[in-house]
Amino acid sequence: MNVPSYRIATRFLLAHTRSMGMTVLGVAVGVGLFIAALAQTQGFESFYIQTVLGSEGSLVITDRFQELHSRILPGAPGQEVMVASQRQRKYYPGIADAYRIIDTLSNIPEVVACSPVVEGHAFIRSGFSTEAVSVQGIDLEAHLRATDFSKQIRRGSLDDFRNNPTGVCVGATLAERMRLSVGQSVYLIGPEQETRRYRIDAIYETGVWAFDVKNVFVHTRSAQTLLRKPYFTSFMIVKLEDPERATEIAAGFEDLLSHSAASWKDRQRGNLQIFQVLRLSAALIVSMVILLSGFGIFNVLSISVMQRTKEIAILRSMGYRKSDIAGIFLWQGVWVAALGTLSGWLLGALATYVISKIPVNISGILRTQYFLVEWSASHYLVSAVLAVIAVMVAATVPALRAARLEPATILRGTGQ
Repeated sequence: MNVPSYRIATRFLLAHTRSMGMTVLGVAVGVGLFIAALAQTQGFESFYIQTVLGSEGSLVITDRFQELHSRILPGAPGQEVMVASQRQRKYYPGIADAYRIIDTLSNIPEVVACSPVVEGHAFIRSGFSTEAVSVQGIDLEAHLRATDFSKQIRRGSLDDFRNNPTGVCVGATLAERMRLSVGQSVYLIGPEQETRRYRIDAIYETGVWAFDVKNVFVHTRSAQTLLRKPYFTSFMIVKLEDPERATEIAAGFEDLLSHSAASWKDRQRGNLQIFQVLRLSAALIVSMVILLSGFGIFNVLSISVMQRTKEIAILRSMGYRKSDIAGIFLWQGVWVAALGTLSGWLLGALATYVISKIPVNISGILRTQYFLVEWSASHYLVSAVLAVIAVMVAATVPALRAARLEPATILRGTGQ
């Protein structure tokens, strides 16, 4: 009875522990770096997405529009009329009937909450410092249901803001730039130079620079008075049960409400594409390490075939088929891929954990005190697939070469 190919492969593998160990190490390093790189790049992307969803909701409903009817064009004498089917719309800024829209959306199962917002440009002044800001008037209770605003408060209290008609919440970046603190008085200057005094009741931080330096929150009635927009809503934040369906649902809302609706993916398309390119480039670069480890197993197995031609001839004379001989070397590739992948998983998990604990002070597009990582099983699965493909493709060539060796030629001393 012939010894199974995998047992012979194990013996061959143990006979070259140093070279095989280096090959396994190469695969492990490639897999570990792949996992760590994806965890880091996707960590920043996930943080940005969660911030967008927590600040702007799953989708935003904005301007009302009116469909323009298709024009009927006269045809030539004796011919039928032609209809211009190009779809056109006439837009009207803002939302005039916000409560009707809220009532309509409240009956849709996919909708979790809605928050009407009055928005306008203004200036904030404190002492000799003045900055341009976007004033957003909110119904606090509705806004808390539709966003993560309560989790974003870093200093101050939402209770103080709730009970203060002239309260204001400012972003952490703006507060640092203007040296603002909770309890301090500031002035908001509207588009018609109307100046009103407010008290800072809370300072929030989303972690996204563009939000924290620009948005200033006041109560709805206060914003309508400052911006001279009575009974007016600029846009409406909508929180969905499944944010991934936002684009599909937004299209349905446009037909239902006759208002423009944009999903978070459409509104953040440019930034999301940047994150996707960074993640793809990091994955491609680190994948090269895994591919190089494949060349390592190719070299080791090629040398093994050259050194074991006599053993191969003996096995063939004992009744082993060509497929059995090829299987011996393919099994070595399987062992290397398995050991390298498992070791790489451990290395990747350790590297990801260590990276997440490295203190940094990033204050550009994103603001964070530590490297952001994303723990995902897909990173481990993809790295394993790449490692297996690279190693097995590299092991196939030496295995086929070993299978083609003829025992009679080898034993006569005329073979390779």
